[in-house]
Amino acid sequence: MTADAPQLWAEHQVATLAQGARDWTVPLYGSLAWSQLPPNDPRRYAAVIEAAEQWRRQVAEEERLDQLADDDPAAWYAEVTAGANDEARRLAGRLARMRTLAELNAARTHRPPHRLRATPDWPPVSIPGKPGRYLYPTPCAMAA
Repeated sequence: MTADAPQLWAEHQVATLAQGARDWTVPLYGSLAWSQLPPNDPRRYAAVIEAAEQWRRQVAEEERLDQLADDDPAAWYAEVTAGANDEARRLAGRLARMRTLAELNAARTHRPPHRLRATPDWPPVSIPGKPGRYLYPTPCAMAA
């Protein structure tokens, strides 16, 4: 018996049950939709077969990983962490471009206010918070 024989048998059984059906959507075994099907509906049996096949695959995968952990712990670790490693590689570039906490804190520190200066040949500068007051260029700034 080959490794795919149970899968082939399950697929054949579901295909046999589906023969002649107009609407063949198999609800998930144990779901509300499954429980609302008539007791003799072939989709109920198909759902049971599909659930059993999924369980068989799950148990086989767990046994394979357990055997791998016993035989080669490094290979087991590499396999079970592969998804996390892929995600970390995907995020690494984005994280490298983000500013650090120290950089964010430095950007938040208050800098001394800019000292206003009037420039020659430009109009006077309005002084913020003091309506009607302006800065004019000083005579020594005009000489420069």
